[in-house]
Amino acid sequence: MFKPANPPQILKTMGRSNILRIILLAASLVAAGFVCGQSGNRVTDRDSVRVWWSSELLPGSVRWFTDPPKDVDIRYRLTPQKEIEWTSCSSGDGILFNIDTTRSYQSVLGIGTSLEATSLYALMKNKNEKQIRDLIRLILDPEKGMGLNLFRITIGTSDFSDGRKYSNHSKGYYTYQDRQDKPFSIQPDIDFGIIKTLKLFVDEAASLNQEIKFFASEWSPPPWMKTSESIIGGTLKAGYEKRIALYFRKFVEAYKKEGIPIYAITIQNEPNFTPDSYPGMRLSPEQEKNIAIAAFEEFNNTTSNKRRLDTRIWINDHNMNHWVNADKVLNYLKDMGKEQTVDGVAFHNYNPMASPSNMSKLKKLHPDKDIHLTEHSEWGVSGMYNIQDYFLNWSRSYCYWVPMTTIKLDEHNQGPYNNISELGPPLFIERGTDTTDMDVTPEFYLLSQFSKFIRPGAVRIECNSSSGKKITSIVFRNCDSSMVQVLVNQTNAEQKFTTVVGSHCFTGVLPAGTVGTYKWENN
Repeated sequence: MFKPANPPQILKTMGRSNILRIILLAASLVAAGFVCGQSGNRVTDRDSVRVWWSSELLPGSVRWFTDPPKDVDIRYRLTPQKEIEWTSCSSGDGILFNIDTTRSYQSVLGIGTSLEATSLYALMKNKNEKQIRDLIRLILDPEKGMGLNLFRITIGTSDFSDGRKYSNHSKGYYTYQDRQDKPFSIQPDIDFGIIKTLKLFVDEAASLNQEIKFFASEWSPPPWMKTSESIIGGTLKAGYEKRIALYFRKFVEAYKKEGIPIYAITIQNEPNFTPDSYPGMRLSPEQEKNIAIAAFEEFNNTTSNKRRLDTRIWINDHNMNHWVNADKVLNYLKDMGKEQTVDGVAFHNYNPMASPSNMSKLKKLHPDKDIHLTEHSEWGVSGMYNIQDYFLNWSRSYCYWVPMTTIKLDEHNQGPYNNISELGPPLFIERGTDTTDMDVTPEFYLLSQFSKFIRPGAVRIECNSSSGKKITSIVFRNCDSSMVQVLVNQTNAEQKFTTVVGSHCFTGVLPAGTVGTYKWENN
């Protein structure tokens, strides 16, 4: 049975044996140089480049659900490599990367994942509070874990949920006010343990002295606000913009009261699509504009003893080909003198014909608006190239969709993606019905090649990405001035490269199907 290896190695039976395993793991992490500094990397006195590798194995394969390989089958798992010395150089060897530290671009808001109901159920299953906290720390801690800091939660239920114990809907879908004659209430989220678990994330982040952010997305407003009179299908009724805006306010206030601050909301998940089997609704650019204005005005409404909410508003939250609709919304607002209404534009990547370059097109037209990648799972080195591409096209964030499930995929997932023909393997997979066993896939390590080392506030620095995808590059400067280069080799052969900064360079070889992170002090 596969289990995470050095680092980190937990989640296999969380009893006394696991406590001993965690103690041994901590010792091995210190020895490997993972416990020191904000990014969890060993600080050396020498002016050298530190290196870590992770490699892919059966990316996206159903075998991770049915017959998972052994951990030793994954060649590299955040494996430290020999440090590389700088040299003075006039020419490079292999693929050449030129870094220009004088040219910088967007800062990083965060790298993270969703915390929807299906994942939270798997996180909680068969675990006591300490065991849940251990797993949360593995997700949060940039020294001993992944270092994730940005989390997408849902406003009501999504296509990954199961609220049948609460809702009258056959698949358990619910909002916080299913009937107009009933009061608004997040009690379902409390009853299902969602609130308690999110509060543990807040608590553990505080103990790590790490700032985390939650942004929330709605799949459907209450049925009585919609033309379909159902959680599924339809659109917002005309004249209901202020009502949905008030619904958003009540959600933000209720979560804040529970100690869960909401950094931003996306006003509708995938508004250009009408799902027929899970919550959703279609919105035109005109409707998005009207809802955004109503939400902004409600968040800034201080009458009747209301408090101003600093929660940001993001639009679109859909595939990159829909950038033209986002452009329309922003142009409508600009023409009305209400540009301040929207803080950012969110994107997904489920249309194979749509390019991340569309995000750059929108950024060029609206340079004051932030770009975010709010939903897409990535597998293998091709997926890690996608993450590079998102950041190269101005995204300030990357959010992995559905980080964990139970081995029985429909156990707490009533949406259409609850079988192995529809759902790719997540970062974590629960391995039994009566134990705390959980495995991790290679994507745990691959994503960590970014999230452990590129910290919030890091700024993207100019570097050519190379051509032909033999090795692709992206470079960031952290707030502590350390430099991080992430290289991705999608080929079946090792590739030699040279990275040049000014008059100095370092040369390395990156194995086939591997992601390498190279970090140095910016002297």
